[in-house]
Amino acid sequence: MTIPPPIHRDVRKDSQTDGRVDGRVDAREDSRKASRKDGHDEAAGDRGGYVIALVNHKGGVTKTTSTANLGAMMAEAGRRVLIVDCDPQANLSEAFGWGEEVPGERLEDLLAHPAAPTRYSPPVALRPDVAPELAWREALRIIPATCALADLAADLPQIAGAGYEHRLRELLDRLRGRFDLMLLDTPPGLGILSGMAVLAADALLIPALAADLDIRGAGKVYDLVERELPDLRILGVLIAASERRWRITRDATDRMTADQMRVLPVHVPRAVRVASAPRYRAPTVVLEPDSIVSHAYRRLADLLIKEVGR
Repeated sequence: MTIPPPIHRDVRKDSQTDGRVDGRVDAREDSRKASRKDGHDEAAGDRGGYVIALVNHKGGVTKTTSTANLGAMMAEAGRRVLIVDCDPQANLSEAFGWGEEVPGERLEDLLAHPAAPTRYSPPVALRPDVAPELAWREALRIIPATCALADLAADLPQIAGAGYEHRLRELLDRLRGRFDLMLLDTPPGLGILSGMAVLAADALLIPALAADLDIRGAGKVYDLVERELPDLRILGVLIAASERRWRITRDATDRMTADQMRVLPVHVPRAVRVASAPRYRAPTVVLEPDSIVSHAYRRLADLLIKEVGR
């Protein structure tokens, strides 16, 4: 099976390589237990951009919302940030106005053509007519996706052969020097795309609602890492769309803590208007920078920037 032609209309031809790698996962110095206890890390020190994948086996847990808002707040804090849409639903892309009609390369193009990242420059995440006055807008970049990413993922084992699961890591390694932080929005479950994101990451962040199924999904991520990637760092569980005063939130925190899962000290409160943000092609923190949701993501950004040393 040959590598398919570029999917989007302004993609140039690239020389192609077989994308094979040695199959090893990068060594990371943290132990599993240490990451659960305090989240401190000394890995990926001089590798450039620090890659954080937002993962949870369950959908609807604010992965996309948190990727968009957290990335924006990290850029506001003066960091060069890349957000990557690894989900064929392309909700992150749509949230920033990167619909299929907008010309430009997508993640599926870059994964299909390994040489592309050598000359690829991720575009500014916010569209030109959205918040043009923002001083930090150039610091937030995006690799968007479309539903075609699902087809590419299904064909990738045949296209790339052995080592295909590391192709996203290879892509990001080529871009690390241009960014301080990279955030990966992943689909629910652990299919090919989520697995590639986990293997590409320096650390995982687990968004979850204060509900039984969400807690169970977070626990599955912890179990997976403990079983398969014990040296991969977990920053902790981010409880979103909840209030500290709710009993269900307190119970969820207690249950996860009892199971040795680290719950981050910043909770993102519930706000109805967060759901309407995509129609304006910008995250809530851009549309309402002084809202309680924005303040929560701002605190979270500061916390994570300090913890990962970026």
